[in-house]
Amino acid sequence: MFAKNALSLDGSISNLSSGLSLPNDRTIKISVITGPSTGFTHRLTKAKTSIGQVGCSADIEIDDPQISALHCVIGVTNDMVRLCDLDSANGTCVNGERVQAVELEHLSEFRVGSTWLIVTIVPKHFMDSTSF
Repeated sequence: MFAKNALSLDGSISNLSSGLSLPNDRTIKISVITGPSTGFTHRLTKAKTSIGQVGCSADIEIDDPQISALHCVIGVTNDMVRLCDLDSANGTCVNGERVQAVELEHLSEFRVGSTWLIVTIVPKHFMDSTSF
């Protein structure tokens, strides 16, 4: 799973330079499925990706006034995608419950502010042979 010090016991991401890396064999995308930025898709190109309000220097910027400047972060290892809230004002929700940290799988949905997002994790050979 995660390398030592990549995640603390409470699930928060710490020492992010340790243990995080994008998998070589899969492509991970985050797509907005409802909310003001519906249709926006971001392919993860680094092991730590922040999500936040437009104009606030997040890696993924979403135009939703209910999202904090830096709302949450996604950390990736070769075998795990983990979502961690960054003490946002309105929280990060998965399956209708506010979470601090949670593991995401293919087609996991989560909410930040009034925006719903979905995670897709597919083999790279699949992405290379389709028009995604």
